[in-house]
Order: sequence, then C-alpha cells, then structure tokens
Amino acid sequence: MSFLLGVLFITTSCGNEANKDSAVGEVSVDTTTAANVEAPPEATPGDKTIAEIVTSYATAEAEEDRQFTLLLAALEYAGITAMFTEAGEYTVFAPTDAAFEKFLNGNPLDSFTKEQVANVLSYHVVDGTKMSDSVLPESSPREIPTLLGPSIYVNSSAGIDTNDENMDADASILVDAGLFDIAASNGVIHVIDSVLVPATE
Repeated sequence: MSFLLGVLFITTSCGNEANKDSAVGEVSVDTTTAANVEAPPEATPGDKTIAEIVTSYATAEAEEDRQFTLLLAALEYAGITAMFTEAGEYTVFAPTDAAFEKFLNGNPLDSFTKEQVANVLSYHVVDGTKMSDSVLPESSPREIPTLLGPSIYVNSSAGIDTNDENMDADASILVDAGLFDIAASNGVIHVIDSVLVPATE
C-alpha cells in the first residue's frame, strides 16, 4: 500500500505534459501474445464510444463475460468518463479486472486521490486512433507518447515497457485472445494484462 501510494504520489508530481465479440471475461492474465500482428490499414469505426464499450463489458449479464468493472470504477472515480464519450479520438490500453486487482493488492480504489487515479489512467491513453499496425513494430521497440506525458515502448511481441527501450516488459497486449483493435466510434481499445505505472525519477 505504502509503495503504491509512493509511486502514485511521484506520478502525480510529474504533471500532465502534453468489435471484437470475444468474451473478455474468459481471458487469463497470463495470456501470451503473437508477434507481428497486422491490422487492416483502414479499420471501420465501431458504433459505440470507448466509454460505452467499457460499460457494456463491465455490466455484461453473464458473470463470465463481465470485465472492465474496475476500469469503469476508476474512470468514474477520477471523473474522466465523459472524456471517452466525446468526439475526440483516443487509443486506450485497457487493463483487465485481474490486472487492476493485482495492482491494487487488496487496497480500495479510494485509498488514492482522484488526481492520482486520473494520472495513472492517462498513462494508458494515447491521442488519436492507433490500430495494432501503428502500435506493434516490425523490429525495434516503438515509442508511444501517452496523454500523461511519459512514453510507453511496445515491441513486436506486443510487450509493453514503461521504463525504457530495454523491453523488460511490464505488460502485454492480449493479442492471442483477439483483444486488440476493438474499434470504437471515437478510437480503439487494446486490452492489456497489467496496469501501467510510469517510471519514477
């Protein structure tokens, strides 16, 4: 708890610079990823906004299909859900419930301030729609700036490094499960298996 709070307080001080039909609930946090996945260069926008997609998974009738409950709770707690209902385009690296549970480590969401949660969430968001062909590189890791300011680095196996380009991956996009390129009317969602935390100074 104290470690997480310390990380989040440092993150807060950094400031802010700058349809798949698969059942998400069935995905294990240990799902591996495939290399060099290619998406259609021009993906058709979905009918639902990013917020509506997150809400539909979080409130799915079947418990085994229910996912993103903690992501939705975090968005609502931080007061930024409306951002993903509007016309702007975003790419969201969306952590599963299992990822959030691992990150929270038994601590309630309101152990953190709204600003801290908003900062962590903004580290999962990229301006513009970036389908997988714009995220996964063919060789060298690709640097992707986030809304928080600090970048993430993605390798050809869909591993995500939050610290530098040495690609000691902190998370993975769930490519093998088909949980990437989930098209929304205002962007795209790539599901990941861990919560991303920016490097501390």
